[in-house]
Amino acid sequence: MEPTQISKRSPEEMKAKIDAIQKRHQAVLEKRASLSGQLQVKKQELQAILDEIRAAGYDPKNLASDHDKAEKELETMISDFEKKLSEVEDALATFDKR
Repeated sequence: MEPTQISKRSPEEMKAKIDAIQKRHQAVLEKRASLSGQLQVKKQELQAILDEIRAAGYDPKNLASDHDKAEKELETMISDFEKKLSEVEDALATFDKR
């Protein structure tokens, strides 16, 4: 087994090194606290959005399929309205020709 190497630093150098490490550690803790706060805010914002979606009568897990379904229904309604509008326009054109 090899003998353990003993540091050749002076007590002042050791204290300076420890102080530097403590400052780095404190900076990391502060950054962590800041990021944790930001994460908490984002979680609350996301929860508010999910609550709003649920309040509107939708399931967030099925939102994409609900969107597609609503879009198809809207397209069908537009198409039906356009057909009826064309029928009315034709009828009015026939009436105007008399």
